[in-house]
Amino acid sequence: MEYHENPEERREENGEEKKEEFSFMQETIKDEDAGYRKSRNTVMKYAGLGLIFGLAACLGFYALRPWVEDRFSSNPRTITIPEEEEEETQEGEEGQTEETSPVLTVDDYEQLNQSLVTVANTVNRSMVEISVQVSQPEEQDQTLVDEDSVAGVIFEDNGVELLVAARSLTVPEGGSLRGRLMDGNYYSVSVKKQDANLGIAVYAIAKNALSEGAWNQIQTVALGSSGGVSKGDIVIAVGSPFGYYGGMGFGVISSTRETARRADGEYSLLCTDIGGSTSGTGILVNTEGQIIGMIDQERFYSDGESGPVAAYGISDLKEALEFLSNGQSVPYVGIQGVTVTEELTASQGIPAGVYVQEVSADSPAMAAGIQSGDVITEVDGTAVTTLSGYNSVLMQQEEGDEIRVEGQRQGTGGYVDITFRVTVGSKE
Repeated sequence: MEYHENPEERREENGEEKKEEFSFMQETIKDEDAGYRKSRNTVMKYAGLGLIFGLAACLGFYALRPWVEDRFSSNPRTITIPEEEEEETQEGEEGQTEETSPVLTVDDYEQLNQSLVTVANTVNRSMVEISVQVSQPEEQDQTLVDEDSVAGVIFEDNGVELLVAARSLTVPEGGSLRGRLMDGNYYSVSVKKQDANLGIAVYAIAKNALSEGAWNQIQTVALGSSGGVSKGDIVIAVGSPFGYYGGMGFGVISSTRETARRADGEYSLLCTDIGGSTSGTGILVNTEGQIIGMIDQERFYSDGESGPVAAYGISDLKEALEFLSNGQSVPYVGIQGVTVTEELTASQGIPAGVYVQEVSADSPAMAAGIQSGDVITEVDGTAVTTLSGYNSVLMQQEEGDEIRVEGQRQGTGGYVDITFRVTVGSKE
């Protein structure tokens, strides 16, 4: 029987064979435009994210810049303590007019006391216990012990350091200083500058070393004015007024007439009715929490005596504190003198000026030839008639300056003019 092949089936088979035969030559044709668009979109996406991140970083930088500069600045700013405006002085302590006092109840007293405690607690946030550490022999239980300590107050911030005012400390060779802040932690302390004549110093604590807890608690205390303080004003003593750190006492000013004589000046004392310790240190503040005095009982009481808390009036220390805060020495010549009053001029014929009672040993005044009994009448071209005026002119100088000092010295025929060239020094 004859077989006839179906042409359609033959063509389908041939087609499949050809398809299989040339399958290796098949390829996928990609859309090149689609790939380009995808790459472009990816690039644009990351570029946009980068732009947003950059803008956020810039905004964050400018927002945080004051905070960063405040904490981590490497250039300390110059400290300038504003000059005080002259205040009208009240009448003397005696003979003041009597005023009718209101009748106070126990509740009034308790409310007043609580207000004072609140002020004291606020000021205590700025107090620092500064101690001297010295090394001990290895066989001792402790390798470092505290040898001496004082209570200081944070009164300035130069952008790099917190500046602390306190009594000066003697650090022996190999010793170091550390300070305990309100957060309870100890931090390394350095001496910015000190003045042995007044017995005060400005210490520094690096701001970048402080803990977050310290930042949240500490603050600087404003320098007030002692010029307007009068007898009977309420005051608060904080620091170590009783010989131990952390004490506080409340009282009133008992006298503002006492002074402490130091080389080149006379400094007012604020005397209180608050019982103190011979080793007491710290500050006096008013009811507004401003510093009005620096306590240094050792300078005011000698031979182991003790007495009520007394303090240098802060107004007389501001110029010295400004020098020390900027790492500069307090100008020093080295004379102890008194103002020649009109009565002395009339009765004893002493010329008006500053009468030199004593010349400190190894001082610039001694090197220049100034002697006890001389009367200083002019300093650096400015006439001086009082000891405070002499001090004011001296505080305008700097260590190393050469100044012309004119005066008079008694001779066989009376007082004669004398002139000295004095190189301003320092006493550290």
